[in-house]
Amino acid sequence: MAPVGALAGVDRIADAAARASDVWARSVLPADERDGDVLMGPVAGAAFADGVETIYEGYLVHHAPRARAFAAPDREQGLLLGDYLYATGLVRVCEAGDVDAIAALADLVSLAAHLRATGVGLDGELWVATARYLGGARDGGLDAAREALRDGDGAPLRALVADDAAASLLAEHRRLMGDDA
Repeated sequence: MAPVGALAGVDRIADAAARASDVWARSVLPADERDGDVLMGPVAGAAFADGVETIYEGYLVHHAPRARAFAAPDREQGLLLGDYLYATGLVRVCEAGDVDAIAALADLVSLAAHLRATGVGLDGELWVATARYLGGARDGGLDAAREALRDGDGAPLRALVADDAAASLLAEHRRLMGDDA
């Protein structure tokens, strides 16, 4: 496990999973077949970068056509691997001792999965807004945007990520999710 604060690249996430289990090792893609590198971790700040990026890779394992560093042999192993990555990332976030960060990530994982399952979209926007929240933008805007989103209004969430920096993150998220039509 990389120390908290050290940015965990996709290669390090894959290598750590392979060391943790022979089962996960069989799902790791060869280095030359990996697609992309860190995306959400750097936005979340040094204290949370490793954990957020590991959780994001778990999200991709669960919901994307193909994750950046893993290809599980079947759906069942993919679900278990994604859960392992969620748990590993959460342990890394817990090491920072920030209860609000843990709550924000728990809400992110459940709400983003719901958005993806219902076809609403906006999961990328939720990822970017949550990463920014963890990185220091804790002004209450995320809480209000999540509440509005639960009530069917995505406008406040879109407003939180309506800038050029977010646009590049969202474009890459959509590409990874297979939504870049």
